[in-house]
Amino acid sequence: MEEKEKHLTEEETSEGLESTETLDSSTVTGSVKISEEVIAQIATQALLSVKGVQPASPGLVANLRLGKKSSSGVKISVHDGEVPSIAVEAYVTVKYGLRIPDVAWDVQESIKKNLEQFTGYTVKSVDVYVQGVFFESPQKEEETAQSSAETEGTSPPERSEL
Repeated sequence: MEEKEKHLTEEETSEGLESTETLDSSTVTGSVKISEEVIAQIATQALLSVKGVQPASPGLVANLRLGKKSSSGVKISVHDGEVPSIAVEAYVTVKYGLRIPDVAWDVQESIKKNLEQFTGYTVKSVDVYVQGVFFESPQKEEETAQSSAETEGTSPPERSEL
């Protein structure tokens, strides 16, 4: 009778092992890695969505930094961890007449929001480097003046009238 009890105990043990070895078919294992180029593209699009900002070239010194990828005025550095984190350097030019600290803050917020939303990574920092200012082109100013004169029903005076 002891043999029978011993045998049952082994069967119970083997059944227990089988159930722990079987993986749940609905569980997927693996990892997802997002390339730094993709992260840089997302950051660049976020940068371009801010009114009055254009990407600038990071410059020769910034391009020599190792371990960082750049794309249209944005440099990305990804730090691996349980939840990866991102450090961003944004090189921009700002439209003349806009308050630079406000525009820089808008750039930081836009990049942070978009990267966290689309990648799920934590944004550790967004450093904004204002490389210069830009002006509206004279051609655009002439077109604006001409279109406003047309909407008023009058045209600008001809040279001969002056």
